[in-house]
Amino acid sequence: MFNVLKDLARTMQIVMAVVVFSVGLGCHAPTAHAESQDATGYLLFDADSIAQAKEKLAAGDPYLQSVLDEVIQEAEKYLTIEPVSVTDKPMTPPSGDKHDYMSMSPYWWPNPDTADGKPYVRRDGEYNPERANYDVPKLDTVTGAVRYLSLAYHFTGDERYAEHAVRHLRHFYINPETRMNPNLQFGQFVPGLAENGRKSGIIETIRMRFLPDSITLLEGSSHMTDEDVKAMKQWFGDFVNWLRTSEHGIAEGQSENNHGTWYHQQVVLYGLYAGNEAAARESIATIPARIASQYEPDGSQPEENARTRSLHYCNFNDRAMMDIAHMAEPLGVDLWSYESDDGRSLRKGYDYLFPYMIGEAEWPHTQIDKPKYQWFAQSLRWAAIGYDEPAYEAAIDKLPGRMGENSWIDLVVSAKH
Repeated sequence: MFNVLKDLARTMQIVMAVVVFSVGLGCHAPTAHAESQDATGYLLFDADSIAQAKEKLAAGDPYLQSVLDEVIQEAEKYLTIEPVSVTDKPMTPPSGDKHDYMSMSPYWWPNPDTADGKPYVRRDGEYNPERANYDVPKLDTVTGAVRYLSLAYHFTGDERYAEHAVRHLRHFYINPETRMNPNLQFGQFVPGLAENGRKSGIIETIRMRFLPDSITLLEGSSHMTDEDVKAMKQWFGDFVNWLRTSEHGIAEGQSENNHGTWYHQQVVLYGLYAGNEAAARESIATIPARIASQYEPDGSQPEENARTRSLHYCNFNDRAMMDIAHMAEPLGVDLWSYESDDGRSLRKGYDYLFPYMIGEAEWPHTQIDKPKYQWFAQSLRWAAIGYDEPAYEAAIDKLPGRMGENSWIDLVVSAKH
């Protein structure tokens, strides 16, 4: 009985958090660091940072030049890679339509106790290489290509990069013969257990999170036509509609761990890009309750700590939260400073994680592989800006390899210190 009453009290606290927050939704003034998010069209990138990077490059800044050199090197590699399509896969989804995205869940392996290996069994945190046979590598290719090619074009003016980036976009998202249908019905299927896909497959399209801003970088090129931009906005708009109305989408949005956070991050991001501000605001309004349920008063995250890659997943959830907080600011919503009645907040969550991210304390939970420090660098940058906290920015230099594969972020999102 005690536990029931405790759970009821907790639920009421979350409900009250949502009510209080929703009453003020849209009424808070954006904080100072939101001023550069304006009519430029950028959602995660920052117009002022891009302008400053160009100025520093013109003045001969050696560090930013080294970053740009790395971007150009990657862009040159992508120039040699032909566009890919979900229709290239040898297997056909249960729908009978190869335009439907299809992937196998990463942590599921053949059952050693059955002749055909089915139903597959879960080994959390251990990637099954069979996953590479489906559409995830193709999504990695198109998103990586467009990101690096658009950056190289925007900072050099070389139209070769823009032309090839647009080819990738058209082939994967626009051309009727090769486009991906805007749904994830067959994402993360499990052989013998969930042949028609699972709600968790929706997390795979966070790989597209930099596409809207990359497309904006390309809009200065004659190769990126108004029709192309319109088609991409339509694709993302249709995808948001699927996310919000499909069985998988509705269920994923209710997930209590990072999957639910990333679902709402995608609705906010892709909704804003497609012009569906109402959908974005509805997802933003769910975040206070999510903060109150996912974080303890000390900042720990029980749902993520239970995983075999717990340090990774705690940071992973924080990254999604920060994206949403950043995009909420121009809408007049301050999630950075939200705190529940008993002290649960995004800031406490990040401060709890901070000493473990930079190696000042030993992580007390299970982490079966080496943490992805380059992802820590990205969230540290977002936190440094969101909280105007120089200590977060300074900590990036303490990470092994510093920014690593995320050094390109310095060209489009810089700290305001």
